[in-house]
Amino acid sequence: MNFMENESAQKLRGGYYTPSDLAAFIARWIKELSPKRVLEPSCGDGAFLSALAAVGGFEKTRVTAFELDEGEARKAKARASDVGIHADIHAEDFLGWAIDHRKSARDKFDAVVGNPPFVRYQYLPEIFQHRSEQIFRELELPFTKHTNAWVPFILAGMRMLRPGGRLAMVVPAEIIHVMHAQSLRAYLGKECRRLVIVDPEE
Repeated sequence: MNFMENESAQKLRGGYYTPSDLAAFIARWIKELSPKRVLEPSCGDGAFLSALAAVGGFEKTRVTAFELDEGEARKAKARASDVGIHADIHAEDFLGWAIDHRKSARDKFDAVVGNPPFVRYQYLPEIFQHRSEQIFRELELPFTKHTNAWVPFILAGMRMLRPGGRLAMVVPAEIIHVMHAQSLRAYLGKECRRLVIVDPEE
């Protein structure tokens, strides 16, 4: 059994960063839509912002991004400015924002990208546990306390996507088989026209 006091600060906040080639792969895939609005629920220090700039074609795209860590949010804001990406970066919890904006049609996005936090439910602060459960409840999906933060992040991201939009997330391989992702798999199967899983060598 793992205990919270034995885990690193990075692990407790789910801060795992995306390699530039993987971020660029995702940027090229959403570029096919010529998106006007892109959502990044957990932007870290801005790896995907750099990827959008490197791939090109996103000069008129407005990115809305969230990062709970204020220091990382500042880095992401600086990076967006440096690479010429128009980004509104919020140093707040994405799930809370998604719950507040769930019924607003104007908040729908053409694409959702990112690398959501990988944090066990029992390690989440109580407010984030409640918000995770609320996402499941509003979507009328079975909830388990064995879940991980990346699952409600993807569910909430899907709900913010316009019909015909694309969601591209870096997720653990366990999405294919673990029981706590069963609700997510069922929801994606119902809502998506096509699911593509890319398993890189590393």
